[in-house]
Amino acid sequence: LAHMDKHAAIVKPKFEAVEEALSRRLAEKGIADWTTPKGGYFVNLDVMEECASEIIRLAGEAGVKCTPAGATFPYKKDPADRNIRIAPTLPSVDEIKKAMEVLCVAAELTCVRRILGRNR
Repeated sequence: LAHMDKHAAIVKPKFEAVEEALSRRLAEKGIADWTTPKGGYFVNLDVMEECASEIIRLAGEAGVKCTPAGATFPYKKDPADRNIRIAPTLPSVDEIKKAMEVLCVAAELTCVRRILGRNR
């Protein structure tokens, strides 16, 4: 238990940084929902249909390495192209804060383009 308490002290601020960015940038915009885990190592971000792959592509072009869209699905194929798995345990809190800004901007841009009926 003592070891797990030490582990929690390391990862909790990282998950809080993810939650803060998602809440600040995406809440109430109607373009995304996400899990707030009480344990585990991932946050599942569900965006508008047919947007996850493009969000990951844009974030990658900006230098943010993400788990491939749909990674949680069988054969890594999300039929709705909605799911992004965020794994914040390895980077530092500062790196997570910067990466989440990029990911949120990519989500906003991609979803606005989708709403307007435009690709890229």
